[in-house]
Amino acid sequence: MADVLETTVVGSYSVPDWYPALRQAVSDGLLSADAFADAKACAARSAVKDQETAGIDVVSDGELFRRDDNRFGPPNAMIGHFAAKIPGFAAEPREKSGITPVAPEASVPAPVVAGPLGAVPLGTTDELAFLRATTSRPVRIALAGPHMFGTIAWDDHYGSREAVAEAMADVINAEFRRLDAAGCDVIQLDEPIVWFLVDDQPWAIECINRCFAGVTRARRALHLCQGNYNPDPEAHLGIRIFPSPFEAILPVLAGADVDEILLAFSGLGVEDLGPLTEFPEGKAYGVGAIDVQTHEIESADDVAATLERVGSLLDGRDLIAVPDCGLNHLPRDVAYAKLRALVAGAALVGGRTGAAAGAAV
Repeated sequence: MADVLETTVVGSYSVPDWYPALRQAVSDGLLSADAFADAKACAARSAVKDQETAGIDVVSDGELFRRDDNRFGPPNAMIGHFAAKIPGFAAEPREKSGITPVAPEASVPAPVVAGPLGAVPLGTTDELAFLRATTSRPVRIALAGPHMFGTIAWDDHYGSREAVAEAMADVINAEFRRLDAAGCDVIQLDEPIVWFLVDDQPWAIECINRCFAGVTRARRALHLCQGNYNPDPEAHLGIRIFPSPFEAILPVLAGADVDEILLAFSGLGVEDLGPLTEFPEGKAYGVGAIDVQTHEIESADDVAATLERVGSLLDGRDLIAVPDCGLNHLPRDVAYAKLRALVAGAALVGGRTGAAAGAAV
């Protein structure tokens, strides 16, 4: 077993405050769309450099090509961005609220399914090409999962959330196969609501596995978060809107045919981690040891304590050190400092315990 824990990110990185200003400038005819795209590339290169300098092993482009601002979190960058490319979605989103009892007033611009969804290239291979030209480190690219699409989107065509999810699974699978053929190291699916809506899990698991069908080269990753909604972009802070106990996710852990599963731990305030002993073996677990929903910077010892506490109950399973969720809502200096703390804490754990790392990419 390796004596150093692998470190990685969930995907997103700090969104600059100048994004919405440039978006407005494009709308006002004061800036070209190409100039905004170039600015996004600069932000993405900066995100990669921050990760490299912090010491992160497997990096992302911060998902910064997918955003025009830092509002709403996933419905902005992970749902709306891709829905705009997929035949079958209407041209304009429709506001949706009541998606969580934690913040019932939360409203998001949800895409509208108006017809059959078609599998077309979604641009992630372009993101991969950018990363290959920018870094020599292994890379990860994530895409929102079918359950999230089925739950967030308005359905004016299929007649059920499950049917929407099944159609989206085919769209995502085609994109994942393209990414796999192009040589992506880690291909990740993000599902922030399936932990919360336990009655959906039987069909959601089937859809997750359909997404990864035929992916044979890349490491297959599943990120199971609990929501990271940003009600006030100026606050640079998200909130968890789908809280759930660990026992609720056990069926997904067992049923998902993936290589690694990323989960939040540091910000949950959970005293009883007993259900972790029931986590299935044969999969690596990304231990969320950085709380992305606070500006307080963890110490290396804080990170190590979380990794060791979780690791003691996941004995014999490979571990990976990760943030709880995406870093997009945080100010850049905070996000960078948290990544440095993650790397330092992971190094302490490796030095003290010889804990197992995730499989090398």
